[in-house]
Amino acid sequence: MPYEITRATTVMYMQRYIEFALDSYAKLNLPYPFSVSLGYIASPVLMQGEIFLAFDDDHQTIGCLSFIRGTAEENYSNREIVQIQLLYIDEHYRSSTLLRELLSMLVQCLRYLEEPVKELHFWTGADDQLQALIAKRFSLQPRTYQSVYGTLHYYIMPFEGVGEYISTFPNIQYF
Repeated sequence: MPYEITRATTVMYMQRYIEFALDSYAKLNLPYPFSVSLGYIASPVLMQGEIFLAFDDDHQTIGCLSFIRGTAEENYSNREIVQIQLLYIDEHYRSSTLLRELLSMLVQCLRYLEEPVKELHFWTGADDQLQALIAKRFSLQPRTYQSVYGTLHYYIMPFEGVGEYISTFPNIQYF
């Protein structure tokens, strides 16, 4: 395997996550000003969310997935909803296999934590290529919002649908 995936449970790994996200900031194409984007990027560290990191053979960070539980509208009490804050894979390592492994770790972690999850939520900027990929893989269409930051797409994915998709592939057991 040309990469390794780990759960960021130490300050060192959380720091590597923040550094990777900030180093990749221009490529993330986040539709918000930097101050807002930084809040989304850092929220899994600050709100006791979860972070997964992917490393190459030289142990350099090549990808990440982070999330928090709950939504701001419900003061984060609706923990059955998981918000994906950041999912990014360096373009040189981007592959369906690495994406599936990150999603597999997400699904396994959420099942391991034994706190029921109903839905995964995430926001993106309006991106036709990304929208086509999500529609193809998960049969989802976004809700579209006009905000002060431009057009945003909001996706809601049933958690079990993601689990079923991941279960169709061979998976490494992380938990």
